[in-house]
Amino acid sequence: MAKAKKPVPQVRRAALYIRVSTEEQAKKGYSLPAQKEDLESYAKKNGYAIVGYYIDEGKSARKKYTSRREFMRMMEDVKADKIDIILFIKLDRWFRNVGDYYKIQEILDEHNVAWKTTQEHYDTETTNGRLYINIRLSVAQDECDRDSDRIKFVFESKVARGEPITGSMPLGLKIENKRIIQDPETAPIVKALFQHYKEHGSAGGAMRYINSQYDLMLYERTVNRILRNPMYKGLYRNNPNYCEAIIQPEEFDSIQQQLENRSIRNNQTGRIYIFSGLLVCDKCGKKYSGHYTAPPGRQEYYLYRCRNAVVYHRCPNHKHYNEENLEQWLLLNICSELTQWQAEWEAAAARAPKPAVDKAAIQRKLNRLKDLYVNDLITMEQYREDFTRYNLMLQQEPDEPTPPDFDSLWEILSGNFQQIYSTLDRGQRRDLWRSIVQEIRLDGENTPRLVFRK
Repeated sequence: MAKAKKPVPQVRRAALYIRVSTEEQAKKGYSLPAQKEDLESYAKKNGYAIVGYYIDEGKSARKKYTSRREFMRMMEDVKADKIDIILFIKLDRWFRNVGDYYKIQEILDEHNVAWKTTQEHYDTETTNGRLYINIRLSVAQDECDRDSDRIKFVFESKVARGEPITGSMPLGLKIENKRIIQDPETAPIVKALFQHYKEHGSAGGAMRYINSQYDLMLYERTVNRILRNPMYKGLYRNNPNYCEAIIQPEEFDSIQQQLENRSIRNNQTGRIYIFSGLLVCDKCGKKYSGHYTAPPGRQEYYLYRCRNAVVYHRCPNHKHYNEENLEQWLLLNICSELTQWQAEWEAAAARAPKPAVDKAAIQRKLNRLKDLYVNDLITMEQYREDFTRYNLMLQQEPDEPTPPDFDSLWEILSGNFQQIYSTLDRGQRRDLWRSIVQEIRLDGENTPRLVFRK
């Protein structure tokens, strides 16, 4: 429901929204300075008080609007009732996606915020005016789709010919005469890194070796990315001969298997960490790593810690979590946690806006419309008009959320779950928890918060 109409101020507060994508930087009339000058002139001419500039540079209108930082900052100011009107030069600066347009328009209506384009005229007060906006947005969206297809075709052609599609190359490779070749200065570093990992099986060890031998500052995440990059065996986008290989394909594939074996923590000692890959630090968002301790004459203890805190000192969460304690907590609380999650999801779904029209009925109308045209019962003009109207109705209506597969989760937990669990070995327990839980987030007090698989 829209808020009560705010009293119209003597001077309306205007937000100037400016957006330009990378490929539009050089186009006349689309540059940032040109847009800014045009909007300032319009605001001054119409007596608006400029309260903010919101400039998204290098952002496409087809990208999700949440990725536009300045746009999101502007929407926060709209919700805080700091803005009365938003100015931008053309509709395609705003959106090229009908669905996103309606989501934002709902927020603007709720806060009684208007918008105007300085180089185009739109009427949002009448049905025909809104239909015209819908058609323009649909056309713009179609143009973007066609451009995307053309760009994709060009890129695929370049990849097939072994030509680079970006100027940025991974360590060890460089561009020369439009071909990707080994960089004689850095390719030996890549070879040494792969060789060290092949012999020792440790990304951290390979990182420390390279940093000490070649006076570099690589991080473990970078090392893992290098070890998994198929360009080092010459493969890119299904072209196995895209570039000159630094690592022979057979050796590269062998190292991928080595990495895969390490990723599930099944190391040379045969130890399996049940919650490997599931525990996430709520402080920094990084995954916990497993380790063990074996006091003399006592049983082994499996522990988890935030590697970002313990190794790199970039996180304040230095607590360890005992695997056995986490197992017991899960066995006692998994059913209540799932019950709570299901209740929260169903409550949120009940609050979600329901479709005002039957989408299936609209689809049937579209099918009948096609039959009418094929049988010469309506003209092409009538067909296009009704086709556009029905499609816009489909696009405007929110989709009902798809519920998670609660039945499958409850089926796993039904019966004597704890007794069955006690009969499983460590590998089976690890696979079981991965089938139920997507991640387990731990805060600074090591309080678990479950994210179930959908």
